[in-house]
Amino acid sequence: MDAMETLPLFRRRRAWVGAVGVIVLLVALAAAGPAAARETHRFHRGHLPSIGQIKLVKKHGRAVITVPVAYTQALSGKSSGLESAEVTLHIASRIKHRRAFGVTATRVHEHHLAGSGVLVDRFRLDPKTSKWLFARGAKERGKLVRVDVRHRIKLRRGEPPLHEKDASLTMASSHRARPQGENVIVVMHNATQIPLKTASEPILCMYTNGEEGSNLQWFTSPPGAVLGPEGTIEAEIEADGSIFDSAEYLGGTDESAGRYFDWTGLGLDAITTALDVELTPVFLAIDVAEHCDAQASTFMMIAAAEEGQMASSEAYVLTSETCRHGCVHTNLPTAAEALDVQGVGEEEVNPGEWAHDSTEVLKGLVGGWRSPPVGGKVVQDQGLHWDRQELPEVEEEYLWGAITTSTKVFELSIHEGSSPAGYSG
Repeated sequence: MDAMETLPLFRRRRAWVGAVGVIVLLVALAAAGPAAARETHRFHRGHLPSIGQIKLVKKHGRAVITVPVAYTQALSGKSSGLESAEVTLHIASRIKHRRAFGVTATRVHEHHLAGSGVLVDRFRLDPKTSKWLFARGAKERGKLVRVDVRHRIKLRRGEPPLHEKDASLTMASSHRARPQGENVIVVMHNATQIPLKTASEPILCMYTNGEEGSNLQWFTSPPGAVLGPEGTIEAEIEADGSIFDSAEYLGGTDESAGRYFDWTGLGLDAITTALDVELTPVFLAIDVAEHCDAQASTFMMIAAAEEGQMASSEAYVLTSETCRHGCVHTNLPTAAEALDVQGVGEEEVNPGEWAHDSTEVLKGLVGGWRSPPVGGKVVQDQGLHWDRQELPEVEEEYLWGAITTSTKVFELSIHEGSSPAGYSG
C-alpha cells in the first residue's frame, strides 16, 4: 500500500460541507496544547464527517483516487489527540442487482484530528487493481468505489474511543449535491453497564453499501470490537425508494450478516437463541417482485452481551408516510407498528401503506408474537431491549448555504432487562 498523502487540517469554527464541485481549502495543521490527563470534555452530537466529491484519474498507468472529507470538532476545549479518523477505500468486486458486493481492494488511512477542517485523502492503487478497475465502464466504476470515514472520539486519554461518527459514500453518489430519498441519522446508544456486540441487517429496500451516503454496516461490531457502556455510534441511513430497484429479501446477504455469523463464543450463542428461527424458511414463500418505491424499507438491529446469555433483536421501517389516523405516527416505526397499518386482520379494511409483499415480510419478522402465530420469531428480547427516541432535527447546508435541509434524528438505545411483551416492538 502506498504511503498516505493528505492535505493538513486546521482549526475553524465550522467545516465546509462537501458537495458537487467542492473547493478544498489548503490549510495548515495547528498543534493543540496537551490537555490534563483526566480532563473531561463535553461531547457534541451531530456533524457527521462530510465526504466530498470522489475523483478517479489515471496517472502513469495507475488509478489515483482523491476524496475531501470535512470534520467538525466533537469535543469542547483542548482535545488534541482525543479525536481521530480512519478513512477506508473499498473497491468492490462486482455489481449484482445494481448493488456492489465483495472486495477487490482495501486501503486505509489514519489521521489525528485537531479541530474542524478539511482533509484530502489520496489513494494510489497498484497496477493490477488499476488495470482491473479501468476495464470496467464508468457507470460501473462509480458503484464499485466506496469511501468510509470513521470519526472516533475519546473523552479521556488512555481510554478506548467511546463515541463514533461515521459516513460512507460511493463515487457515483458523491457526484450529486445531496441524497435523493428518505433518510435519517441513527444514534445507536449502549445504555447498559456492560460491553455489547451489535449487528445491523438490511431486510428489504435499504441502501447499505454507501449508496446515497447510507451504510447500515456501521452498526455492526467489527471483529474483536464491542460497543462500551454509554458508547454511541452515529451514522446516516436511507431508504431505497427507487422505481428502478427491484425489491428482494436481503436478510443474511449483506457484509454485516457475514461479520455477525463469524462471531464466536457466547455472543453468537445468545443471538442465535434469541432469534430462534432460521430466516430463510420464513421468507421462502414470499415473492417480492415489485420495485422499491412501493415497499416498506425495513432493517434489523441486534445486540448481545459480550459475556452472558442476553440479547435483543428489533426490526424497523424507514418511511415518510406518517399521519394521525390509519398509518404510522413516526418516520421510524417498528415492524410491529408498521404491520398494524397493513390490513392484516380478517376484514383487511385498509389496503396498507405499502405493497402486499411488505405485509408478508413484516409478518415474518414479528409473526411469532401475534395471535395466532404466523411463522416468524425474529424480533425478540432476552435480557435486553431496544428503546426508540426522536431527537431534535439536524440542519445541513449544501452548496455554501444555497440549499438547507433538515434531517430527522433517532436514538435507538439498548437497555438491560426484557420488555414485558417479550419483544421491543
